[in-house]
Amino acid sequence: MNKQIGIVAGSKNLPLLLAKRILESKKFTKIAAICFKGETSFKLCRYADKCLWVKAGKLKDLREAIKSQKVKDWVMAGQVNPLNIFKKSKWDDELKSVAEGKINFCPHTFFKAIINHLESEGINFLDSTLYLKNDLAKEGVMNGLGLPEATKENIDFGLDKISKFVEIDIGQVLVVKNKTVVAIESLEGTDNTIKRGFKIAGPGAAIFKCAKGSQDLRFDVPVVGISTLKLAKRIQASCLVLEEGKTIILEKEKFLYLSKKWKIPVIGLKRN
Repeated sequence: MNKQIGIVAGSKNLPLLLAKRILESKKFTKIAAICFKGETSFKLCRYADKCLWVKAGKLKDLREAIKSQKVKDWVMAGQVNPLNIFKKSKWDDELKSVAEGKINFCPHTFFKAIINHLESEGINFLDSTLYLKNDLAKEGVMNGLGLPEATKENIDFGLDKISKFVEIDIGQVLVVKNKTVVAIESLEGTDNTIKRGFKIAGPGAAIFKCAKGSQDLRFDVPVVGISTLKLAKRIQASCLVLEEGKTIILEKEKFLYLSKKWKIPVIGLKRN
């Protein structure tokens, strides 16, 4: 019998990278994918043996699609737009039931409740970084660039601030300039937060992306890619600070090559 694994695939390129890494591991011969209409890239179908499509907000359809595949282990990869949290008109009764009585609808709280519900139905979710260890940020300056003293001071300042910020489950991104926080992420996402910081403070800011200390690695792991790096170049960012061991870098080799070429230090740091 062929050994199979499943991917619950959100948007952008992380599901594609995960599928590639799973196939490279040679631990599985088939991939089943549950995809979200309007979110998941059709390119995933190149790697998955079967793709089933459901609508965001239809938790019953998601659960039934997963169970129909008779696959033991699943990995969640890629974001489903957090703005769907507020589109309650698109929720089915099962999602309404799961959400009922929740203290808040912060993304980490909301999606953790969904994962826990699915696991209560016998569906097992793996650590989403399990097959992506080589794609995670590593400790230190990953592209070999030097750090001016002013940049080091901003890093020390920003690391302290983001260590507090991420724990309140609002976002994962902080923009700092002159030892001042100029932008923090809410639901608008990484790139929009960076753009807002640039609009306020101009060029030269340090960009931070970190996870919660209690981050549930079954979902919502921080991710950066080439599009964010290009934005960092455009705003002349002084550096990009990523949490070591908890931030996935898409196209990592190319990312580090370009960041060095564009003179943007990429630093992996472990928070206290």
